[in-house]
Amino acid sequence: MTTATVTNVRGAERVVTSWAASTGWAVVLGAASGSACVAVRLFFRFLQWVFVQQTGMLPLAAATLPPVRRILTPIIGAALATLVLWMMRRSAPDLRFEEYVEAVRLRDGRIPLLSTVWRTASSAFSVATGAAIGREGSMIQSAAAISSWVAERSPLRNLSLSRQVAYGAAAAVAAAYQAPIAGLFFTTEIVLGEWAWNDIPQLLLASTTGWLVSRLLLGAGPLFQVKGPTPMTHDLLWVLPLALVLGVAGPAYQKLLHLSRAAKRLPFALLWGGLAVGVLGMIEPKVWGNGDAALLGILQNKTMLLGIVSVLACRLVATTFCVGTGTVGGVFTPTLFTGAALGLAAGHLLHNPEPTTLAICGMGLLMAAVTHAPLMAALMAVELTGQWHLLPIILPCNLLASLIARTISRESLYAIASPEPTQ
Repeated sequence: MTTATVTNVRGAERVVTSWAASTGWAVVLGAASGSACVAVRLFFRFLQWVFVQQTGMLPLAAATLPPVRRILTPIIGAALATLVLWMMRRSAPDLRFEEYVEAVRLRDGRIPLLSTVWRTASSAFSVATGAAIGREGSMIQSAAAISSWVAERSPLRNLSLSRQVAYGAAAAVAAAYQAPIAGLFFTTEIVLGEWAWNDIPQLLLASTTGWLVSRLLLGAGPLFQVKGPTPMTHDLLWVLPLALVLGVAGPAYQKLLHLSRAAKRLPFALLWGGLAVGVLGMIEPKVWGNGDAALLGILQNKTMLLGIVSVLACRLVATTFCVGTGTVGGVFTPTLFTGAALGLAAGHLLHNPEPTTLAICGMGLLMAAVTHAPLMAALMAVELTGQWHLLPIILPCNLLASLIARTISRESLYAIASPEPTQ
């Protein structure tokens, strides 16, 4: 055997060994991230039990509370969330916080764990007491921070920290939404912002591992399963004009959330968000929480047109107040609800015999318009509902909605503000 042959064989062995090591490490990161995601979710459930003595969907708990408690509970939660943030600033005034998308894109994946823990604690009080905000945002942020902490202690030297955190983010999305394939595409389209083909196997393994951990500890998905497959009829042609409408609605929805941030200037801002949830919760209990109960009712076609409009209006106001006043959390699930509500409303207005189909499509269309991630949005819609046969319909329409939204505004829900964010 010649020297050149020996060198080539050794080089091939090093490549294979490196690939196997990074693949195995992706599974470790997926398990760590998925476990962190589940732990945060269980902590939220525990706090919810403390405040409302139920661990199920928050609107169901809100409906059983007497009027005074229904108003005061979100306000008390907002006060405690404010206290946590105040304590964070007093104990560590120089503490810096990094969103996981920004950390991967601009900070080499470094996410300070302590600041994330503080903010997760603040989010926990808000989420457990009914704030109209997405709990999954804090779950994924916490899991990404744990991934960053674990990755900094990685034995691998040929795998960048940002890539390892990306693996953790894929696992966290898969764990939070029981959607492993959408978790993969979330990471490529949003977190990395590029198609890193060499990382696809590791991302898929990490995502699948996070999903399995969540499935084992929290139960199996889909989260919003629709009973039986929705029929494929000529009424599905209405998805095309719906894509045009929601493609325009996406930037308007983002603009609304952006303008609401002026509410942060109010004294004790978070309490105003809690007050909005408490008052609106008296009108419509489905205002409480991230919108999961309202979304499930829509997908099971248990809501008539007037009910859809009422819940949508109340939730938009409540979510806008919560986001605007700085409540720690996400808007991913509230956005899914808004898209589904608009789709179902369109189905009723068009006298569609199967309006649930337009609701499922609406979930993906609005999400594609606000995230500019059409593949992820399409897969999220079908994985959450189990309606995989709708993917060939949703996907091209998502591409159209995303294109329209990009034409109107280049800024997406996960836009990176600048390479030097303010403290």
